[in-house]
Amino acid sequence: MIDRSTSEARLLISCANRREGEAYFGEIVAYYPQSKRVDTLVRSGVPDSLHFNPHGIFLDSTVSPQLLYVISHEHDINFHPVYVYEVGVDTLKFKEIISSELVYSPNALTLGPNGEIIIVNDSGKRGSILEKAMKLNRANIVWIEKVEDGSWEARVVAEGLGYPAGINRIGNTVYAGDAVNNKLHVFTIENDELVPQDAIEGLTGNDNIRIVDGMIYVAGHVKPLKFISHVKSSLNPSPVEIWKVNPETKEITTIYYTEGDAISAGSTAVMLNEKLYICQVFEPFILEVEF
Repeated sequence: MIDRSTSEARLLISCANRREGEAYFGEIVAYYPQSKRVDTLVRSGVPDSLHFNPHGIFLDSTVSPQLLYVISHEHDINFHPVYVYEVGVDTLKFKEIISSELVYSPNALTLGPNGEIIIVNDSGKRGSILEKAMKLNRANIVWIEKVEDGSWEARVVAEGLGYPAGINRIGNTVYAGDAVNNKLHVFTIENDELVPQDAIEGLTGNDNIRIVDGMIYVAGHVKPLKFISHVKSSLNPSPVEIWKVNPETKEITTIYYTEGDAISAGSTAVMLNEKLYICQVFEPFILEVEF
């Protein structure tokens, strides 16, 4: 996520080891493109019983202090909460943790217009290869909102998605990924429900969705078999395509492509100061592309 609250605009990056045998690392890292500085933000106030293993993140820059929402895959395979942190210059102060039995395979999240959490379960059964191979489309979207007593209530508001690894919102329009069917699902928010609209087609293996200056940026794993090969070994490159999508016209423009030699398994892309930044699923670096 882009964070413009500091004197130098920075990127907040969710970092975690993904391959078996790697040393554990689970933190939020800040990168300052202008000075090339890298800082791991110091987390405080987290209950000792919890195991922070970050995945999808969303930064709420409309409040002060800013709030960072982080999906975490805990030791308990059935426990996938959302952490909420107050963001400081070099700290993350724990605010609360939100969980629901309906959130069993979360991948990405965004916020609704009134602070609701809109989160995607990327499959009907966490880690199911069969679902992807047979295109069973069992993923869903969960809407979580705070009620009068201060607790959070969750409900499913959309079903039938094929491995959504990204979700984001512009106004009352929600965009949710679908890596199996190579499209973005489009919904309008009406009375706290998601009403389907025409999808945006042609985004192969799409991953995270980011909004920058009113445009949609999406990274794609465009060769699924090569991605699977890369999962097994960093020596196997996985091609990456980055698209810019105009939400008004739904025009898709490829702004970057690599066969995997520059970066493999690119998962998120943002534009900052006329430069493109791409992060990836497995390897410990991000790529800066000048235009």
